[in-house]
Amino acid sequence: MSGVWSNRLRAFIPTGVLELLRGWGLTTWARRHVLGEVYYCSALQGDSNYNICINSDMSVSCNCRDFDGSGHIGDLNTQSLQEVFDGAVAMDFRNQLAGGELPIENCAECNELHRVSKREAQSRLKTYHVPDKGIMLENTVACNLSCIACDRTVVNTRARKRMKLEEVARAADEIAKHKIEEIALHNLGEPFLSRSFYDEMCIIREKNPDARIVMSTNGTFVNDVKKMEAALLLDHLYCSIDGSNQGEMEQYQVGGDFELCYKNMCDLVAFRDERDSSTPLIEWKYVVFRWNDSAASIERAVAMAREAGVDRISFWHGWGDSDIVSENFKTAPHFEALGESTWKGREVIFRS
Repeated sequence: MSGVWSNRLRAFIPTGVLELLRGWGLTTWARRHVLGEVYYCSALQGDSNYNICINSDMSVSCNCRDFDGSGHIGDLNTQSLQEVFDGAVAMDFRNQLAGGELPIENCAECNELHRVSKREAQSRLKTYHVPDKGIMLENTVACNLSCIACDRTVVNTRARKRMKLEEVARAADEIAKHKIEEIALHNLGEPFLSRSFYDEMCIIREKNPDARIVMSTNGTFVNDVKKMEAALLLDHLYCSIDGSNQGEMEQYQVGGDFELCYKNMCDLVAFRDERDSSTPLIEWKYVVFRWNDSAASIERAVAMAREAGVDRISFWHGWGDSDIVSENFKTAPHFEALGESTWKGREVIFRS
C-alpha cells in the first residue's frame, strides 16, 4: 500500500478507532501501513539511563533482555563504544524503526520504543550519541538460579561467561571516556559469582570515581569479607528476595535459599554499619506474584526488612502469564496503604 493510499485510508478512520486498533496488537505491516506508525529507540539514541549493555564477552546489546543475541549491535573486543553506536548494525536498527519496522522481537515490549512522526524519526537519525546517562555492565552471565522470567539459554549467546580483569578495565575506560553518570553492574547473571569481584569493583570505581554504581544481587554469594568490602564501593544495592519465606521465593527464584539470602543481607547491613559507611544504600527488592501477594506475606516481609536494618523494601509488579500475575498488587487495600507509590511500585522507606 502506497503512502498516499495509507494517508487517505487513515483520513476516514476516527481517532478513537485508530487508538482501538493500536491496542489490538496488529502486525508490524498493519501498524506501519494502516496506522502510519514509525518509531525511534531512546537506547539507540543514547538517551536511556539503563538499556545499553556491555555483556560478559564484551559484545554490546541494545536491551536488557537479549536472551538470543538478536540485539547485539557491536563488540568492544574490536570496537570502541563510539564505533559501536556509529556501526552498521546500530544504524540499520535505527533506519528500520524510522521506516516503521521493528528490527527485533524485543522492541515490541521495550519501554525504550517511542512512536513519533516521520519527520521526527528522520531527524533523530542524525542526532544519536553514545549514552551519557547510564549503561549496564555484565561482569558475568553465570547465575545459580533459574528464575521463571529468565531464559538461561542466554549463556549460549556469550563467547565467555565472565569478563577478564583487563576487559573490565577496558569497559571502565570507555565508560569514563564518555563520562557516563550511572553504571548498572548487572544484567543476566549474578555479579557476586565472579571470583574476582573485589578487583573488578576496585577497577571500575577507580576509573569512574564520580559515577553512581547500582547493582542487583540474589544475595547467595555475599558471604565473605572481600565481597562485602567490594559492596561498600557501590552506591545502591538491590537484594532480590521474592517472597517472605522459602515456599514463596522458590516459586519464582528456582533454586534459591531464602534463609541464606536473608542472612547474607542482614550480615551486609551489619558490616556496612560497623564500618560507619554511608554506602551502599541497601534495598530489599520483592517482586510480587499471585503466590506472595497476601496481606500476611507483605506484612511479614516489611517486618523482616525492618529487623534486618535495610534502608528500604520495594514491591515490584511481576509480569508473565495471567495465572501468575498478582491482581492484588493494583487493587487490594493492603497494597494501597503500603508505603508510598514510586516508579518501582510500592516502597517502604526506613532510612533516607
